[in-house]
Amino acid sequence: MKHFEIYTPETAPSPAAETLQALKEKLGFAPNVFAVMGGTPGGLSAFVSLNQNFGETSLSATEREIVQIAVSVENGGAYCVAGHTSFARKQGVADEIVEAVRTRGRIADPKLAALHEFVRRVTVKRGKLAEGELEAFLAAGYSDAQVQEVILGICVKMFSNLADNLLGFPLDDAFVPYRWDPSEAQPRADADAIAA
Repeated sequence: MKHFEIYTPETAPSPAAETLQALKEKLGFAPNVFAVMGGTPGGLSAFVSLNQNFGETSLSATEREIVQIAVSVENGGAYCVAGHTSFARKQGVADEIVEAVRTRGRIADPKLAALHEFVRRVTVKRGKLAEGELEAFLAAGYSDAQVQEVILGICVKMFSNLADNLLGFPLDDAFVPYRWDPSEAQPRADADAIAA
């Protein structure tokens, strides 16, 4: 695999340098997913904006992390699963929810379970859902606007999952305790139905 430079606020071109510095101040470090994009200021700016916009949706922190981890699991995005496990824990998302999403397990809360399933289906089927699948999500208590918010979250993670799968970001030290391997996500009995 080709080596891609991991930029820092000191080595990235402007305005990426300022963006990386702001991330470092906010998070305590500039995660490698952002740092690798530091050589492409337009790409970094777009990715940061997508993340900020998704963070401003009506979805709760738990719901946003379900979206981001679930998409990453379906795409085999090991870096992003580890990173968002770390972020979920820092935001107080229940461990059992995080573990269920990382393993394609079941979430006990029916509304959150419906979100998890909807995200998985939209991701795997690229939005081409069967009749009734969107309605099931709405019937769980989500709004039409939240359908669009989930799509935004999926787009955020598709961006970083594609970059990670192609470029192979090394895990940041903060994410190492949450390392994830795709083999942890067991096939679900309904996998064939989702893929159909």
